[in-house]
Amino acid sequence: MAAETPTLNVQQRIDLRAELLDALEKIPTDGSTNSWNDVYVPMSHQQALNPDRMVVEGMRGAGKSFWTGVFANPDLLRALGRHPLEIDLQSALRSIKASRTIALDAKTAKKNFPNPNELAQLLGLPDVTPETIWSVAILLLFEPDPSLGMPRSTDAHDLWQAPIAWAGKNPGRIARALDFLDERFISANEKALVIFDALDRASNELSDVSKMTAGLLRVMLDLRFAKGLRLKAFIREDILAQAGASVVDGSKLLNNKVTLQWTQSDLYGLAFYRIAQHSSLFRDRFKDIVGHSWQDINGRFQCNAADEPKVQEELWRALVGRYMGKSATKGHSYPYIYNHLSDGLGRVAPRTFLTALRAALNSASRQYAERPHVIHHEAIKDGVRGASTARVAELREEYQWIDPALQCIKDQQKTVPISKRDLEELWLKDNASVLQMIENLRDKALVPWRNGASNPEKVEQLRATLEQIGIVKSRQKDGGERVELPDIYRLAYKIGRHGGISTQKP
Repeated sequence: MAAETPTLNVQQRIDLRAELLDALEKIPTDGSTNSWNDVYVPMSHQQALNPDRMVVEGMRGAGKSFWTGVFANPDLLRALGRHPLEIDLQSALRSIKASRTIALDAKTAKKNFPNPNELAQLLGLPDVTPETIWSVAILLLFEPDPSLGMPRSTDAHDLWQAPIAWAGKNPGRIARALDFLDERFISANEKALVIFDALDRASNELSDVSKMTAGLLRVMLDLRFAKGLRLKAFIREDILAQAGASVVDGSKLLNNKVTLQWTQSDLYGLAFYRIAQHSSLFRDRFKDIVGHSWQDINGRFQCNAADEPKVQEELWRALVGRYMGKSATKGHSYPYIYNHLSDGLGRVAPRTFLTALRAALNSASRQYAERPHVIHHEAIKDGVRGASTARVAELREEYQWIDPALQCIKDQQKTVPISKRDLEELWLKDNASVLQMIENLRDKALVPWRNGASNPEKVEQLRATLEQIGIVKSRQKDGGERVELPDIYRLAYKIGRHGGISTQKP
């Protein structure tokens, strides 16, 4: 590995630091994009992009909505089909002639799917099932055959009741209508792709979200052999696990699911790629250190070597230093940030990684501008703290109950790891006040247990869900079960731990 040369003087470090920060601040914080230059395709995501892989699962921030947005944008979809991918995948992407999206977020849900209040009413109609609702929503994305006889609502304030009530009474016609739609695309030698995203927003009631997700999986099972009409769903991991268990023959779909994951080298590759699009100083420094150039290909800077772990580590050591202090006992700089951003399942979301780099550069600019490296090792720790705060804020949007579940550890001046028994006692303390705070959220958010669950059931489901989504992890020690809280969540809640990054700056 090359030495950490050539060195930069103070002003050169300041200039490079400013350009790195400016490049990172140009990245949309909501994960959206309308520019092909913003699209980075890690090798590990190629199968997730395959139109024939119908189910893709991922944690919050893994890229589900990002890829949904790419599929929904005709220009980006065409560019993706031209990107150097596996031959079969490239061919499958190019075969898509029409793409439609049912994404249950604020931007699209009002257009092509019932809102939560409407959904609750529709599920109460005679003979209406989740499959009925999904089937109608799919048909209405295209122009249904008039001979179907399905009525269209004439009430602008109630677009769904008329067609869905009719569909509930005519399930055979609806099933055949989907088959006819598939045949229509086949006869035209075309392929249409329907993408589903943000299913957890379908309802504020967890049981209804699970029912709707299971219903979609059943529709997908029925259409899995369709050639002209292809369905693809991006689903949150915990929602999929709960819903999939109730679907007969669900394994025929789920055994072929793809999980959106980001390796350490994927994340560094993403960061370096996105920075290179905006920073000439970074591209020059990259070439000076590792000997590889970024090539301008139709206005998009590319360098395959930037995805190689050895090249990444060499560059990172030049920017940060070999160690997180004076020696290896403080940790090696290249794996440090990934390790401390990892959740209980060893995963890091790309937005979290980029947020940590941005916060680290801000800290380096303010407090360590004249230190020997572009990013001081203490600034890296500040970056992890900043990313922790941002990550918890993101999770609150989908898991509003995590605050009462974890804040009680800090409030009772406990540290982690904490025994399973002690944690459960905190949740049951003061007449189970923590459980009651979570239950009170039911009207506006999903909670991790069924309506009417007993306190012991709530405690078990709360702990199991926290583990399932990677917020905590359990391990056996000294004959008992201990619950650990990874730094990515611990730091935001300012919960103490022996060793690791301090919740407060020294």
